[in-house]
Amino acid sequence: MLTDRQYALALARTTLAADCGCDEQAFLSEGVVIVPAKVRPGRRRFPVNPRPLFLATFGAGVVVSCHPDRTSRLVSSLGSMDRDEVFSASTVMLLARLVESDGQVVRGPSLKHLCSRSTLREVEVPEGIDVSLVVGDQVRTLYGHAGFRNALCYQPDSPTPDVLAAVARREGEVVGIAGASADSDELWQIGIDVVPTARGLGIGRALVHRLTSETIALGRVPYYSAALSNLRSLGLAVAVGYWPAWVELRAVDPQ
Repeated sequence: MLTDRQYALALARTTLAADCGCDEQAFLSEGVVIVPAKVRPGRRRFPVNPRPLFLATFGAGVVVSCHPDRTSRLVSSLGSMDRDEVFSASTVMLLARLVESDGQVVRGPSLKHLCSRSTLREVEVPEGIDVSLVVGDQVRTLYGHAGFRNALCYQPDSPTPDVLAAVARREGEVVGIAGASADSDELWQIGIDVVPTARGLGIGRALVHRLTSETIALGRVPYYSAALSNLRSLGLAVAVGYWPAWVELRAVDPQ
C-alpha cells in the first residue's frame, strides 16, 4: 500500500505522462526519451499548443514531448545528453532558438513541489492577521482585488479554474491571497501573493498552509511552482512541508 507521499508522487507522474503523451516508465529510465506530443485524458488542462515542446524530469531521465516536425532535430541535439545537460543554460538557449522561428519563447525551468498530509507542517497565523477560506464560484468575487496574479487567474472561463482561496486581511484590508487552480481533476496548483508592505511576516506561509490543508482534506493533491531563482518562494514551500518533485520547461506563445 502506498504512503500518502508515494501516492502524491505517483499521481504527479501519471499526470505528467498524460501531459507528455508517454508511458510513466519513461520518467524512471535514464537518458532522454523523445516522444510526439499527444492530448490524453488525465493531463493538466492547460491550453493545447499547436507547436508543443515540453520537457520534464522527476530526477532520473528526461521526457521531451514535441511536435512531430521537431523530433529529428531534438533527437540529434538532445538524444545523447544526460539530465543535467538537458537543463543547462546552453541547452535552454538552444531550445529558445529552436522555438523562436515559430514565434515562441521558453518558460522555465521551473521547480515543482508536492505536499501530503504526513509532510504538512503546522504554521501559525501571524498576530493581527485574519485568514478566511473562499470556496468554489465565490473565488471569483476576489477578482475585484488587483495584484494577486500568482494566486488568481482572473478568468471566469479558464480551463484551469480557481476553485479555492485563502485570504489574509489586516485591519479589514486584503494583504495576501493563496489560490488553488484545478489544473486536473486530482492535481491542484497552489499559488501565493502577498502585498509588498506585508511581506516577511509569515503571511504567505500561513495562507499556503491553510489552502494546502484544505486541498488535501478534499482528496486532491496540491503542487506548488516556483522559478529556480525565486529562493523566497522555494523556502516558503519547504517551510510548509512541500518537497521538490519534478522540473519542467515548455515553449509558449509570448504574452
